[in-house]
Amino acid sequence: MARRGENIYHRKDGRWEGRYIKGRRPDGKALFGSVYGRTYSEAKNKLIPLKAAHCGPRPAGSTAPFREHLLAHLAQKGASHIKASSLSSYHRIVHNHLLPGLGTYPAHQLTPGHVTCFLDGLRGSGLSGGTVLNIFRFLAGVTKQAARSGAMAGDVCEGISLPRPKRKKVSALSRGQQEAVEKAALAAIRGSGSALGLDVMIALNTGMRVGEICALRWGDVDLESGVIHVSHTLQRLSLYGQGAKAGPQTAIVMDAPKSEASERDIPVNTLLLRLLRAKRQRAGGEFVMEGRRGPVEPRVLQYRFGKLLERARLPHFGYHALRHSFATRCAELHVDTATISRLLGHSSIRTAEETYVHSLMEQRFKAVYKLDELALAA
Repeated sequence: MARRGENIYHRKDGRWEGRYIKGRRPDGKALFGSVYGRTYSEAKNKLIPLKAAHCGPRPAGSTAPFREHLLAHLAQKGASHIKASSLSSYHRIVHNHLLPGLGTYPAHQLTPGHVTCFLDGLRGSGLSGGTVLNIFRFLAGVTKQAARSGAMAGDVCEGISLPRPKRKKVSALSRGQQEAVEKAALAAIRGSGSALGLDVMIALNTGMRVGEICALRWGDVDLESGVIHVSHTLQRLSLYGQGAKAGPQTAIVMDAPKSEASERDIPVNTLLLRLLRAKRQRAGGEFVMEGRRGPVEPRVLQYRFGKLLERARLPHFGYHALRHSFATRCAELHVDTATISRLLGHSSIRTAEETYVHSLMEQRFKAVYKLDELALAA
């Protein structure tokens, strides 16, 4: 029996057969082609691009499910050499949300009302506004393409707009909290003889993202001129359709940074340069944050940071708070926003202005207390 909607069968000879419509007879009946694989995933990976290549205009009244268009669009994304993290995100959008929510509708029967109800359901499920917007943008690309091919009478997403998602409230360490974290990190560096704590000092003094720190090689660190070159990021991603099992499996992926602007050179201050030189003398591996089997992955650094906060007797902060703290300290020292933006690797100065330049409560108190200097004697 075929898996629902996949048209992939487990044959008696042990192989998996995937069938796709490669054309139609003059009477409108479908002509099928087949691909074969030793596993379900292998057959599916062969089938998706063939479905995409043969997903042309359908005759009026076709009852082909919308899922075919979703999978075809996903296959086209995969063939466009996009970043692995982007492709993983698209797979998650399609398999976790769009296929269950809209995949079974016949494409020609899908209406703006269906899309609106689907989006309302997403918002009601607790997903963030940004996540819902990303799902809708992918869906809009699919319906636009389907309308152009003639499979849909019109673009059912046209005219639907979503409110701009609220920017998440970001957190940064106060000066006192940062001092406590730095003390705990330096104690860990001295006591462990390893890189434990070094990543925190890198983040606090460069503003690098956790994936960029994990991907940092000694070849990217110029200890003579005191410059770090950010050229890669490391992530654990869900890779759909890999291996014998159906569905996502995770793997460590080294990729280009988040954007072109994220590939940057960051000057290293005296304290961090001293720590890196000391670590380099003891290092035997390729990566600055070296584990037993290669680079340390982000979730390990996040776990270690949580333990460091416990030692410092501080409340929980996400690892990204270290990046926010770097930007905040720069702003407090009156570094201009354009420079902060370049150090952080943003493509837009506005991002740094809206997100990272915090006015912490202790700074607000200082600002208000300055008014006392202008107050008249009571």
